[in-house]
Amino acid sequence: MAINVTTDADLAVQYQNYFSKKLLTYAVQALVLDQFGTKAPLPGKSGHKAISMFRWDVPKATDINTLTEGTVGSVGDRDIALTKISKTLIQRGQVVKLSDILNATDLFSSLQQSVKINGQDAAIDMDNITRNILVGSNVGDNVNSGATAMEGGYSTDPATNLDNGDSLTEIYADGTKQSASGGEYSTFETLATDATLLDGAAVLNAVTQLKVNRAQPTSGGMYACVASPQVLSDIMQDNTWLNAAQYSNVEELYKGEVGRLFGSKMVMSTNGFITADALGTDADRFIYDAAAGGGTGNTKDVHATLFLGEGAYGIPELASQSPFSPKIVITDSADKSDPLNLTITAGFKCFWTALRQNTGYYVIMRSKTASTA
Repeated sequence: MAINVTTDADLAVQYQNYFSKKLLTYAVQALVLDQFGTKAPLPGKSGHKAISMFRWDVPKATDINTLTEGTVGSVGDRDIALTKISKTLIQRGQVVKLSDILNATDLFSSLQQSVKINGQDAAIDMDNITRNILVGSNVGDNVNSGATAMEGGYSTDPATNLDNGDSLTEIYADGTKQSASGGEYSTFETLATDATLLDGAAVLNAVTQLKVNRAQPTSGGMYACVASPQVLSDIMQDNTWLNAAQYSNVEELYKGEVGRLFGSKMVMSTNGFITADALGTDADRFIYDAAAGGGTGNTKDVHATLFLGEGAYGIPELASQSPFSPKIVITDSADKSDPLNLTITAGFKCFWTALRQNTGYYVIMRSKTASTA
């Protein structure tokens, strides 16, 4: 009778299938911005490397007529403009190396931990890409470094960094709106910190703008605000702030939800878009600086906070059988780079992007912060 022998290679395949599902679980648990994006199916064929969705007209009443009894021609004709928008997927990935000694003691536990790290890192990366696209920085191959990582160059006109005919709604904490001609960011950076904090009045201003734009709330009749811990520490000083602990027993919370204010649920993200205090032109507001933080005087870093309505942007649907879904790749075989097979690698690869579905349905609020963190 033939005996089936399970080899290391067989185990690697079995582990890949198991841990690919675990990777997805770890990633989804840590994602923040995926909660508010419209989900678009990943392409099913390798020849298509983009997600697509439609942009519908905003509500209006200009084609509604007063009807005349018995007259068909008095009925107003509403032409619905339907615009297809697409965004090419970006392939991302990394590898965690495990030593042969670690493998010999407890391979499964080692892989479990490395997959957890990969999943959490993947979530940060996906949120970074989504965040950068929403604030107008078209993402290049490396979204985690400085200005050279961004495609499209920089301009005082935000349309230079956009696509699909988009334009951004940018408001500063002092109430100033960004214009196409520029100059607002440069002026804002020179203002004293006390005049540039995101407080209750600034939150109300952003929510009011969403209502003026006829953006629908994201959940429970409320909009969503995604802000950095530093900015939230300023907002929480408002005497009308309602902590999430005061209502969490009666309604479901978003991941990262910490409270609410003026019709907006406040959600914390540790991946805030921050422009370094060393920069000073309008073009610099598109540049993410991972090392930004702190600063003194009138030149503190500028944070971008997102106020979101329903249908503001689209992202890929992760839970699918598409070949573009996140996957774990485990390698346990010697090659020229590792002839003694001293390591086993557990890496992930995935495709991700985000597209601005309706830029009028979200507001970028730029502010400084009193926090020194």
